[in-house]
Amino acid sequence: MKVAKLGFIALPAAWLLLVTATPEAAQPKTVNSGVFTEAQATRGEEAYKKDCSSCHGAGLAGDGFAPGLAGSEFLSNWNGTSVGDLFDRIRISMPPSSPASLPNAAKADIIAFVLKFNKYPAGSAELASSTDALKDIAIELPK
Repeated sequence: MKVAKLGFIALPAAWLLLVTATPEAAQPKTVNSGVFTEAQATRGEEAYKKDCSSCHGAGLAGDGFAPGLAGSEFLSNWNGTSVGDLFDRIRISMPPSSPASLPNAAKADIIAFVLKFNKYPAGSAELASSTDALKDIAIELPK
C-alpha cells in the first residue's frame, strides 16, 4: 500500500519538475528579448541612411507613400506579427526600384536599426538574415 502511495505522489512530482525545468525555449522570443547587437544596429543605420531614408525619412516617419517605421505607425503595422514577416516584406520589395540590390545581411542590419530606433534593447547575438530564423521572434510593444 505504501508503494502505491509513493508512486502516486512521485509521478506528479516528476511531471512538475519536468515542466518547471524546461529551458527558455518554452518562453516565446520577442523583440524585447535583445535580438540584435549594437554593432548590427550601427551598420543598419548606415545602410538605412543610404538605401531607405529617401522614402521613409531620416526620422523613420515615412513620407505619405512609404509607411513610417517608428512609433505608433510602426507598431500599428507590425505589432502581433513576427520579425520574419517584416524581414520578408523588406527582402521581397525593398528598395522598390531594385529589391535584389541589397544583400539579406544588410536588410537584417536595417531591421536591427529600426528596432533600436523603436527603443527595443540590444542583446549579445546578431539578428539572423533569413525568414525561417526570424519567424519565431514576435514584434510587440516595447517594455
